[in-house]
Amino acid sequence: MPGPAGLLHILLFGVLIPALVVRSRHKLVTRPVPPRHRHFTAVLVQLLVFLGVSVWVAWLEYIPVLPAFVLRWPAVALAAMLLAAGVVLMAPRWRRNVEERDPKAYYFMPRNGKERGLWALISLAAAVAEEVTFRGVLFALLTMSTGSPWVAALLASAAFGVSHMVQGAQSALIITAIALALHGLVAVSGSLYLAIAVHFLYDLIAGFSYGRLGERYGYPIEGVAA
Repeated sequence: MPGPAGLLHILLFGVLIPALVVRSRHKLVTRPVPPRHRHFTAVLVQLLVFLGVSVWVAWLEYIPVLPAFVLRWPAVALAAMLLAAGVVLMAPRWRRNVEERDPKAYYFMPRNGKERGLWALISLAAAVAEEVTFRGVLFALLTMSTGSPWVAALLASAAFGVSHMVQGAQSALIITAIALALHGLVAVSGSLYLAIAVHFLYDLIAGFSYGRLGERYGYPIEGVAA
């Protein structure tokens, strides 16, 4: 069984953060729209804090989150297929969100050089922090708690999907499925590295695509009132 730090990690990332996201997701579009670069900076700081917490818990619980690994080409091919599948599944939703002036699209839409630079940093931070947190530490702790890696993968993926509920319920379901696939990639590759690479490239493509679509379809650069 996990120790106290591990149990707190399960409570924080498996229960509290998903619950807070569900409870507050409507506030994202009803509160005054902040400058996008300020929002991006706040998200970046939050991700780094999450990563610090997870690395600290991994150290206390003796969980090797980023060990040495051997590159396996079948795993690389699987990673490429997962990335392509994620983009194909979500690209129509990105376009529809922009065309329909979804207020939430503002928060994923870098529109100038400074914002694109911040989005690239967010994409990298999210890839490392979320893979270490959910596919690494939370999965290991839930495996210790349940005795089943299958149950642990399902629970960690559900927590990850609900934590992205701000993007909408359907998107959260797709993200949960992608999370399960990433657990499979980690199992096949033997490490988190390829999952981090897929996650980073997916987030980078998503944000830059939102920005390009926003310019093409005239999404207001200052955001849309709910």
